[in-house]
Amino acid sequence: MVDWPEGVVWAVSGPVDPAGLFPVERQAIARAVPSRQAEFAGGRDAARAALAQLGLPPQPIPKGADRAPVWPEGVVASLSHTAGLCLAVAARARDWRALGVDLERALPLDPGLVPTIASPAELDRLAPLEPGLAALHVFGAKEAAYKAQYPLTRSLFGFAAMEALLPDAGLRMVAATGLGQGAELPMRQWRNGGLLLSLCALPQLNRGDFAGPGYEVFPCGLTEPDGRKVKV
Repeated sequence: MVDWPEGVVWAVSGPVDPAGLFPVERQAIARAVPSRQAEFAGGRDAARAALAQLGLPPQPIPKGADRAPVWPEGVVASLSHTAGLCLAVAARARDWRALGVDLERALPLDPGLVPTIASPAELDRLAPLEPGLAALHVFGAKEAAYKAQYPLTRSLFGFAAMEALLPDAGLRMVAATGLGQGAELPMRQWRNGGLLLSLCALPQLNRGDFAGPGYEVFPCGLTEPDGRKVKV
């Protein structure tokens, strides 16, 4: 089992018929191709299943002006899609400031993409993973961290604004944007069953169990869901 942080719930879905969407959701994807509509509907399906675990009734999850999901009041959540899978995570805002999740097929990235995502230092820290797979870990972590910070800051920035300190720590902002230069973002990653899951969960500052400038630093070792170290 993935050791989700306390209070964080999750659900998965495959692509589904968009006919089951709420009208405001169908309107948001009216011009999308059928495959994108089914993927969008699967994400909303997973999101409502996760919200149900928090005791919330089925309700629309519209897109905001920035195209990001608009979550119910008092909830933080995040979505990720990869080929044939839609994952949603959610929690009460009283427990967590923000969540960011990324799900990827655990396949090495194209060598030409590696330098655009990860620095030599980031890759070296993840040795003995080969560069394409190490870069995938960096990509997943940065995607999850970006999603977590965005609802708090509405900041847009690229991969170079964050430094991945995997596998011994999370990420650090190296640019004066987002949560601020030097801010630390916690990260958990699991690689199993052909998938790489990355989760960034920012705790409320009154929890009293954080490290660094207001953020809890979770263990970030490359582990399988049962806690065993990944064999590379």
